[in-house]
Amino acid sequence: MDDWPELTIGEIARRAGVASSTIRYYESIGLLPEPVREHGQRRYDESVLGKLGFVDVAQSAGFSLAEIKELMESIDGGNGMANPMRSLSSQKLDEVEVLLERTKAMKGWLQVAQECGCMTAEECALFPASEEEPIDPDLTLTLVRVKDGVCRREPG
Repeated sequence: MDDWPELTIGEIARRAGVASSTIRYYESIGLLPEPVREHGQRRYDESVLGKLGFVDVAQSAGFSLAEIKELMESIDGGNGMANPMRSLSSQKLDEVEVLLERTKAMKGWLQVAQECGCMTAEECALFPASEEEPIDPDLTLTLVRVKDGVCRREPG
């Protein structure tokens, strides 16, 4: 009986700083291995803390649980994580570049909006005019053009 791992799900959760339900969910999607059970109670060895730390860091870097699972399967399968890490990191960098551009556009829009003195959306260049064609919502912020930081439309 001394071979049984000693840590309960509550202890693992406390030490990893996650909810017990998170651990159960990770098990259900195959991110963590099924633990051994003693009298129906999950028992873990300390190696699961390393896996949870790996998940935390990878999530902080923007990886999805599916991507993290792919990395962990490469490690556990003996193939190493180098190739999947390079591939996934390249994809993430592209996503981050797009996000940064959108964030810059949001910042510019909000800086102009902060000084907005328009009475209606129709007179404000921050919003499409009613006669304009609808704009793709993902592009709206990057398409706003204002002159000298003033958002009021020129009467036309």
